[in-house]
Amino acid sequence: MTLLSVQRTGSISGAAREIRVTPSQVSKAIVRLERHFGVRLLCRGARGVSPTAAGRLVLPRVTRAVAELSATASARHQGATPTLEVTIAGPSYLVAVVLPAVVAMLPGSRVRVLELAPAQLRASVAENLFDAAVVPGGIENLPGAWAGDIAGSCRSGLLARPAFAKRLGPLPLTPDRVRSLPFVGPLRPGGDRFVAIGDDCPLPWEKRWIAHEAQTIGAALEFVSCTDHIVFGPILAARRFLNSGTLVEVPVLGWEVREPLHVVYNGDRVLSRVRHVLVRAAREAVDGEAAPVTTCSPANHPGDYPNN
Repeated sequence: MTLLSVQRTGSISGAAREIRVTPSQVSKAIVRLERHFGVRLLCRGARGVSPTAAGRLVLPRVTRAVAELSATASARHQGATPTLEVTIAGPSYLVAVVLPAVVAMLPGSRVRVLELAPAQLRASVAENLFDAAVVPGGIENLPGAWAGDIAGSCRSGLLARPAFAKRLGPLPLTPDRVRSLPFVGPLRPGGDRFVAIGDDCPLPWEKRWIAHEAQTIGAALEFVSCTDHIVFGPILAARRFLNSGTLVEVPVLGWEVREPLHVVYNGDRVLSRVRHVLVRAAREAVDGEAAPVTTCSPANHPGDYPNN
């Protein structure tokens, strides 16, 4: 702090007045710093004291160190120092419902959230970007320090806005009927291209009419809620839309898609009590999953729908 004060004021005496010590104390503090870094940090010139070339390299490090120490001291003074820190990853729709419960059950903790699609989670688990993850379908071949628990299961279904669902014909639909419907399909960036990815729909994407594409299920649901399209995705992700009546689930013969929900964690970094909290929060999220099935009336011309 003394060095930074000298930099601001441009003189030893000015720094002494600013931090309310004697000029001798300022000089001794600078000497100690120069001895620590092994370089000359300041030089006197016609315009006062200024940093040397070596000093200009050291000053940013000193600035960061002082800022970090000040922030730590402030947090400790306010009683806000976290008792533990944990980084949790998962699809956006899952972390949105799991994380509030985790924070409530781990008071005093600091939680970092990474929103990653299941494919990204599986690809990056060995890089230790996160301490734990909530993963539909789990992760095969976990690294040595990792383990996992099953917290329940997630159901997926076909979703549409009510007005469009009523024009689709008698329910449940047949898989052949679904082939002709305009889907909003999933994709991810792949270098300089976009790559279609699977969404666990019983009808593979290459056998469907993919009218539009979206990177996240949230964006796809927003799109479908106001257009004449359908999307296949997790019922949990659509909970808000289903509860408000903005979307309905469209039943399809033979389609009952469920996959286990896994909580995976690095056993070297995640405490046992944190693991239990994560599993409990994930289980409560899927236990409260809505499972509505619409019974829309067929329109006068069930085979017709706008090409929107």
